[in-house]
Amino acid sequence: MNTLYFKYALEVEKTASITRAADNLFMTQPTLSKSIKDLEACLGFAVFRRTSKGVVPTQKGQVFLEHARKIVAQMERMELSLQSKDSVNQVFSLAIPRVDYISQAVVNFLCEFDNSLEMELDILETNSLNVIEKVAAGDFVLGIIRCHVEDEDYFLKSLTENGLQYENLWQSHYVALMSQNHPLARQPKLTEEDFSFYIEVAFGDDYVPYVRVSNHNRAAEQLNNKRILVYDRAMQFDLLKANPLSYMWVSPLPKEMLEQNGLAQRRIKNSCEFKDFLISRSGYRYSKLDRDFINELTLHRNEVAYADSF
Repeated sequence: MNTLYFKYALEVEKTASITRAADNLFMTQPTLSKSIKDLEACLGFAVFRRTSKGVVPTQKGQVFLEHARKIVAQMERMELSLQSKDSVNQVFSLAIPRVDYISQAVVNFLCEFDNSLEMELDILETNSLNVIEKVAAGDFVLGIIRCHVEDEDYFLKSLTENGLQYENLWQSHYVALMSQNHPLARQPKLTEEDFSFYIEVAFGDDYVPYVRVSNHNRAAEQLNNKRILVYDRAMQFDLLKANPLSYMWVSPLPKEMLEQNGLAQRRIKNSCEFKDFLISRSGYRYSKLDRDFINELTLHRNEVAYADSF
């Protein structure tokens, strides 16, 4: 039985409303309703009934909720106990997409650890769908996902269905990343159509199943049928540097990284928007190490968000 359902049921009891409980849990009402039905199916009896005063526990439901409250409290005490050891054992795990400001934040954060203490640091760089899967399975505590704005509903639905909580980190437009020797690197005003002749570099596993391709993406595919798919973030830089006719759609990069790799980035009129979300299991409370990383991440996000390297 999924113990997350215990927390869901306790929130419904507290609010006497599926709708208000869903809002508090950052879930959709249908998803929470299905979770409660699944819980009741596992138990073999109804936990709640609808009345003029709202949703209230049944007689058996009251007994179950008392046990659930004790179990949830015990789980929270266990989490706090484990988190209190973070300052000594330095335990930290994170799954992230292949995004440069995030990777830089991770590197700087890891360099600040106390080498005299024990540490267990687990970092995975992969696509957003795999991040969701790994965090939901408990393989990683924190995750960061990126999605196109037009695909946001699909991703948020996937998060709630997997019992994950989330908060928005950043929303912005993609920029075009290319060699400083690219023919468009110094052109004053650019549109997506200007890139139709050139070779796009993209991550081959960065896809969203069962989502209708947006008009933006369809138009982009019609504009460009020259594409190199890669699966490693380092290779994208190597390709862009080696081939001055290639480019890539990315979030803004720090000026230092551009200079080190001989790259330029350009804002494009009406380019696609992305959103980045920080995710973790529902009810999880950030440890001190988690909060330290989030602070580091915020600094790097602000550095690229307000950069003048365009």
